[in-house]
Amino acid sequence: MLLIYIPTITNRADYIFNLIFGELLGAEFTLTDSPEDFLSFTGPKINYSTDHVDEGIFFKSTGILFENIVITQNIETMEFEGSNVLFFHDDKKSALPFDPFAAAFYLVTRYEEYLPFKPDKYGRFRIHDSIAYYAKFLHQPVINIWALRIRDIILQHYPAQKFNLPQYRHIPTIDIDHAYAFKYRKIWRTFGSYWRSVVKQNWPDIVLRTEVLLGRKRDPYDNYSYLDKLHASESLKVLYFMLFADYGRDDNNVTITNSRFHDLVRTLDKTGTIGIHPSLSSNKHFSKLNTEIIRLSKVLHRSIHLSRQHFLKINLPKTYRNLIELGITDDYSMGYAASVGFRASIASPFNFFDLLTNFETPLRIHPVSIMDVTLHDYYHLDRERAIEKIRKTIGIVKSVNGEFVSLWHNESLSDTGRWQGWRAVYEEMLVAAR
Repeated sequence: MLLIYIPTITNRADYIFNLIFGELLGAEFTLTDSPEDFLSFTGPKINYSTDHVDEGIFFKSTGILFENIVITQNIETMEFEGSNVLFFHDDKKSALPFDPFAAAFYLVTRYEEYLPFKPDKYGRFRIHDSIAYYAKFLHQPVINIWALRIRDIILQHYPAQKFNLPQYRHIPTIDIDHAYAFKYRKIWRTFGSYWRSVVKQNWPDIVLRTEVLLGRKRDPYDNYSYLDKLHASESLKVLYFMLFADYGRDDNNVTITNSRFHDLVRTLDKTGTIGIHPSLSSNKHFSKLNTEIIRLSKVLHRSIHLSRQHFLKINLPKTYRNLIELGITDDYSMGYAASVGFRASIASPFNFFDLLTNFETPLRIHPVSIMDVTLHDYYHLDRERAIEKIRKTIGIVKSVNGEFVSLWHNESLSDTGRWQGWRAVYEEMLVAAR
């Protein structure tokens, strides 16, 4: 067992040491605030404080883990072993020239998102305001990397120390913003779509829509049997996040009262697992979120525990507090639409820590590693370069024994329109992510 001395055991310290040592490294450890117990202990031990003693491994501490408020931090970065780090110092006796525990806490709790910032048009935290972006480590799960570096340091001093690292795994997830391209919409929406196509002189759309509505062709977004067979061939169980909201400008799935739509939802929940895709407007209105979850629950005849925010919109801590109150246990929204990478600087699931209450919550956060829309609409990659980016990201996640969460849409797997040929990209991803 590993003993870790810390002058004051706070909720923040307890949280981050459990994440690093318990979850990422699988090591048995105990925290102590007793100098006497630390000095008398004869096994592997770490001194996390401001004072070096000739016992154990010394990691110089900084103040953030001993605070209980959210304030603007004086964050500077320095280069260390190929990437920039936070909370660095010049104590030569420390095992590392920075405080990895303070840095990990700052990043994984999304501390910077509690501070004032200028949101984008959807009210989201902008990637360019992130320290991971301007310090150029957004594409690295630095918390996982630091954890493995700490393990190496411990093994240098205590070769017999045991670690039980987590296993890499892939979780395929699909958002269903539009269950069908043309079918099961209110008649006024269908007429409106026809009118827009006439104005734009989009005659192929008019023809295809008509043939689908007359039953002569399959709806292009109705690719669910293909997905079932594909995931079954890879022995994967997919997570589907269903938009189940009233019609709005940004929330415009098919008519949610349609019985055929309900049949689809129940079918997908048998071959995969359905979670809620809360509408963009539900972020502002708790009652809407509650209604959407209740509606989906009634269709499935079970409670709902998984979620992913529409447009990946997260307002901390409000969004997560609302999810917790309504029984959500796992959320898959932690990512940037505009970039591949690691918004929380970690490639592993973790519990949400509410900085305003200063308590760890039971809500499990699963970071998104890569998204189809990012590759296609933000990066403007062709299929070959998209596959190359996907493989590189998968390799990074595998190298730290992480959890690769891929985010796609049934629309992008339609193999039609602007997504022509992207089924092959998805299929290549499944092979690479084995």
